[in-house]
Amino acid sequence: MMKIVFICSGNTSRSPMAEGIFRKMVKNADVSSAGFSTESGEKADEYACLVCRKHGIDLSDFKTTNISDVDFNSVDLVLTATVKNREKIKKFYPDINAYTIRQYGGCNSNLDIKDPSDGGLGSYVVCYFKIKEALEKILKTHSEFEVLM
Repeated sequence: MMKIVFICSGNTSRSPMAEGIFRKMVKNADVSSAGFSTESGEKADEYACLVCRKHGIDLSDFKTTNISDVDFNSVDLVLTATVKNREKIKKFYPDINAYTIRQYGGCNSNLDIKDPSDGGLGSYVVCYFKIKEALEKILKTHSEFEVLM
């Protein structure tokens, strides 16, 4: 089973949403998420929880994880929200298999998924659908995942 870690800056919105969406889409992956600037054990953002709940994904028990608490030696794939996050993780773990979520789905431009925390609920809705679209593209182009939907 492939072990995947989604990474964003704070692990409160983009990466937990990606983790939740991906869990709902596939059944043969060990999925988690982490962030650079978070303490382990915090809750997901309220708007991220609300948007996910509207789509049948429960983040109410989600707890943040700092990247220092991840055993990257056992990780097969790291998918980041932004190019900056990808470059940062590659700096710490040069041999890690890391891509942005959109890049791994085959996108060649606009590789970043913008942090919704600067906007209101609408920003989280847009972010949710950008993540979902990118993950759907991953599932179309990578046959190693067994799709649930």
